[in-house]
Amino acid sequence: MELTKSTIEDIDTQQMWDLLVDFPNQWNEAVETTEQLEISLDPKKIKTICIAGMGGSAIAGDLIQAYTKDTAPVPVEVVKGYEVPHWVNKETLMVASSFSGDTEETLAALRQARKKGATPVAITAGGELMLRATRDHFDYFKIPSDIRARAAVGYSFIILFRIFQKLGFLNEGREALSETRQFLENQVELLSNHRDNEALTLARDLAETLPVVYTNNNFMKAVGMRWCTQFEENSKTLAYRNEFPEMTHTEIVGWERVAHLTGRLSILFLMDREDGDRIEQRMNITRELIEDQADSIIILKTRGESRLTRMFSLIQLADWTSFYLAVINGVDPSPVAKIDLFKSKLAESPDLGSGN
Repeated sequence: MELTKSTIEDIDTQQMWDLLVDFPNQWNEAVETTEQLEISLDPKKIKTICIAGMGGSAIAGDLIQAYTKDTAPVPVEVVKGYEVPHWVNKETLMVASSFSGDTEETLAALRQARKKGATPVAITAGGELMLRATRDHFDYFKIPSDIRARAAVGYSFIILFRIFQKLGFLNEGREALSETRQFLENQVELLSNHRDNEALTLARDLAETLPVVYTNNNFMKAVGMRWCTQFEENSKTLAYRNEFPEMTHTEIVGWERVAHLTGRLSILFLMDREDGDRIEQRMNITRELIEDQADSIIILKTRGESRLTRMFSLIQLADWTSFYLAVINGVDPSPVAKIDLFKSKLAESPDLGSGN
């Protein structure tokens, strides 16, 4: 299928293309508007961090948790549900992230955390979450409401980055932000060439297959999550992921009986220089053992110097790859009809005491 600008516009009726092209500007705006971020936090009083969110509002939490895994001196947990961990207390920073501001799971988790005495912070474009923040006088950060949650990861992540920076939980700062901005600007020029680019080539390789994404269990874990959720929401394609070294102790055996799926699975290994020799050996051996069952095996390596740039180098590639795959599939990348239908059916169901 040859893609033309006209073909893309006919399918992409809600301009996801424009959001992807604009992502470097989103990054710049988020960095600039949060440079003097003020938040009423005493780092000495924060002993645990809980980030609540769902779907596109949760990915920034996944990313910051993974990004600071070896720098944050306190536990960081991302909650994707109605209940917060038992350990949440008055020494917990509770970040509620909901693009709409009306996500029932996040609102329920926030309410529960506040009852336990946690310090609340909200990231939202409006809705009930903003009303609670303004009414109850706790810190909140407003993100633009004219985009979709999964396309607002620049805003939501940078806000968390600044919070962790204020707490002193990061090793990287201004230089990493600047390097990442420059990388995103350079890369978007290449990826928006709809006639020939890396993301389009990947999308064509992945068409009509189920993508299986493998990463190391370091900060790349969250990058793998992003690839899968973008395939699912943008491309309307099921995707699956796992991590090293765990999969070599369990899942690798499952590859013995996938004859019925031969030619229908595409494997993506997302790799970074921090993976280490032992993980790279495990990936290489795994590739040898499963390559006969896969339609294609694709190795993607992060680019850039800072960890931040390397992380977002593959996140940006995921966004564009999933977009082109949607176009190849002939589906508009923006609508999420099944989610909308699910919510409408849930609204019709009786409240069974979810805590919301």
